This record gives sequence, structure tokens and C-alpha cells, in this order.
Amino acid sequence: IPANVAGTVKGTFPSFIPKTDETRVQVLQDILTRYKGVNCYVTEKVDGTSVTYYYRDEFGVCSRNLELKETEENLLWKQARLNKIEEKLKQAFEKYNTHYAIQCELIGQGIQKNNLKIEGNKIPCFNVFDIDKYKYLDFEEFINFCKEFELETVPVLETNYILEDNIDNLVEKSKGFSVLNPKIYR
Repeated sequence: IPANVAGTVKGTFPSFIPKTDETRVQVLQDILTRYKGVNCYVTEKVDGTSVTYYYRDEFGVCSRNLELKETEENLLWKQARLNKIEEKLKQAFEKYNTHYAIQCELIGQGIQKNNLKIEGNKIPCFNVFDIDKYKYLDFEEFINFCKEFELETVPVLETNYILEDNIDNLVEKSKGFSVLNPKIYR
């Protein structure tokens, strides 16, 4: 992990937020069988490094497994400051009287070989978590939250997908060109 992403450790990942763990569909046969026919949304999986930002009495920035101290060179913190994430999460708390965490993927230059050839860096959001209720926002709430607080989301490919119980079909569905760079396969 490049030093500008790994950062200086402040502590372990906060216990009041679930870690990001997007599971490969190839190991989800039981889940597919159980939820076959359920209406879902589909997003593009962007390849970068996971970051969680939260506000719960203080603002925090976490890599996949650790909470990080703010340093000038750390890209996760730079993106937080550039995108005013602390201010936005405080505004959300003031408006809704609940604490939130957002989970994003840091993508672009210097991250995972930048397969999508993104100029600079971006932090598209893929989850919003209500810390006080200990639950993720549903799709509509997630989209509305991101719009309200001007947070970029990962590309949404479909909003009315009926889940099928077929791993091969789902793997085929994942293939195609990226929304973020239509010249590159996602």
C-alpha cells in the first residue's frame, strides 16, 4: 500500500461501523437462491481502495481496517478536505439528528494501477450508514442523501433489476465498459 494511502494509524476500525466487505458473487449461491426475484439495484464496482468517513462526536477517516490520523500527504484525508466531507456529515447530523458514515472507493492516479485511467482522484460513495440506528440506508435514501450533500456515487447501472439465481448470468452481466471511462472495461 502506498504510504500516501496507508497513512499514520490512529487506532483500529471503529466498532460502531461495519467494515466494507463486498463479496464475490461466485460464493453467494445460498443468498441468490434465498432472494431470487427480489428487486435490486446494480452499480459498477470501481477498483480502488476503500475509505470510510464518519461523524460521531468527532470526524474520522478510516482505511479498510484502520482509523487514520490526519497528515498532509494522506490521500484519504486530502479527499475528505477537498470534498468537505466533515462539513457535510456535520450538516447531516444537524439536520437529521443522527450520526452517519459514508463508505467510498478512492480511485484515480496512484491507486491500484488506476485501471480506469481517471485523472486526479475521486471518492464515489457506495454506502451510507446510519450509525445511531446501526443500519445502511436503502437505495432511495442513499441516493437522496448523496444528492442532498453533493456526494458522488458509484455509477448506478440499473434501479429495477430482479435478482436471478444464476451466477454465470450475473458474472456475464458484470462485463462491459465503465461508465467512468467508456473506453475501458469495468
